[in-house]
Amino acid sequence: MISLLRQVTVAAPRLALKSQVIRAGPTFMKMHRQLSTQSHLLQKGKKDEKPASILTDDMLFKAGLDVEDGKNAKAEEEEGSQEEGNAQQQQNKKRKKRMTSADKKKEKYANWFYIFTFSSMAGLGLYMCRDWEENEDEAMKKDIDNGYTPDLMYKRFRARFNSIFTYFQEPPFPDLLPPPPPAPYQRPLTLVITLEDFLVHSEWDQKHGWRTAKRPGADYFLGYLSQYYEVVLFSSNYMMYSEKIAEKMDPIHAFISYNLFKEHCVYKDGVHIKDLSKLNRDLKKVMIIDTDENSYKLQPENAIPMEPWDGKADDKLLRLIPFLEYMATQQVDDVRPILNSYHDKKNLPEEFQLRVEKLKRKFEEDQKKKSDGNWVLKLLGVAPVVNAIGGGSKFPLDMIREEGEKNYVRFMKLIEEEKEKMRIQQEQMGGQTFTLKDYVEGNIPTPEEQMKMQIEKQKEIDALFEEKKKNQN
Repeated sequence: MISLLRQVTVAAPRLALKSQVIRAGPTFMKMHRQLSTQSHLLQKGKKDEKPASILTDDMLFKAGLDVEDGKNAKAEEEEGSQEEGNAQQQQNKKRKKRMTSADKKKEKYANWFYIFTFSSMAGLGLYMCRDWEENEDEAMKKDIDNGYTPDLMYKRFRARFNSIFTYFQEPPFPDLLPPPPPAPYQRPLTLVITLEDFLVHSEWDQKHGWRTAKRPGADYFLGYLSQYYEVVLFSSNYMMYSEKIAEKMDPIHAFISYNLFKEHCVYKDGVHIKDLSKLNRDLKKVMIIDTDENSYKLQPENAIPMEPWDGKADDKLLRLIPFLEYMATQQVDDVRPILNSYHDKKNLPEEFQLRVEKLKRKFEEDQKKKSDGNWVLKLLGVAPVVNAIGGGSKFPLDMIREEGEKNYVRFMKLIEEEKEKMRIQQEQMGGQTFTLKDYVEGNIPTPEEQMKMQIEKQKEIDALFEEKKKNQN
């Protein structure tokens, strides 16, 4: 009985539900169809969705990845250019919020650096505007008074600021040459000669590389004029390139008194200038021979311009000697008026030769008149000694040239003897060295003993040289 009641109780709701379904009819079927369709659409939407990542933005930022790039790209596509600025501002704010301690330190140090830099520049500017000091250059203080008005402060600042750059434009020393020797040993004139494209010419080709040719007559030119002039070789190139060439031109420094290079030039208006006023010599007694007009643009009245030598053989150096010899032997007070009297300085040797020929013809005519007018000697049967030119005496410039040739021969003989002595000295001194053992054991002679050894060695060298000279004779 009890089991029967249980079956009835369970079956009763099922029968009620079934009866309701039967009563519903088609309406229930439609509702069932709609529910099934909606559930199908919901399931399809879930399939299209991408699975969510377990990596959050904070985790990616700590790993060093920029998590905002993808978001900004989507924002540009969806919201346009106006929303791009807002996204960027939000991104900057987020980045500022996410700055690490190291980034904060860097930003702090950078701010302090900027503050220190600007304050230092402001302090330096005020310091350069101060009143003049006694030890400052007088040329810089010219026409600028002391005072703290805006105009005077600006002028002092500008003068001091410009002096910083003129420091690199001036030669390393105010006087490039030492004071001239006393009168008995002093040459009457100073001759400044350029090296490149005048005495030598350098070329480069793929087969041989750099090659330097010496101009014909360069040795004779330097040797002959060194008896009249203080020769200064002023190269237009830097010392590291021209020093070896200058040493080969005069290895024992017998002809060239001083060597100067591009480092000793004045840099002005974008060119290097050989300022003769820096030589510590009287400009009335200085001449310069150069192939570049920019080199002597500060003293053009002292210049003898020449065409650059292209490496081909010529005799222009020899043709310059008579004029330079004349200038040195005539005791000229100022060379500038004489140089400026020539119409074309580049053809100065030719113009000088024409003047000499005119002077020579006049001299011969005067000598002939004197010879014809001396009837007393003719009556006595005594005739004046005539030379090859037909006059009673030699032309003065010819006499000067003959005397100069004799002095040059004697001078070159002394030069050769000095070279031979130097060669013997190098051979004798080559083996005299001290080892580290001598320094450690204290076997080094005293300075007095070394001086005695050098004197004795020099006597031996002189004896060897005299003996060799006798054998050659």
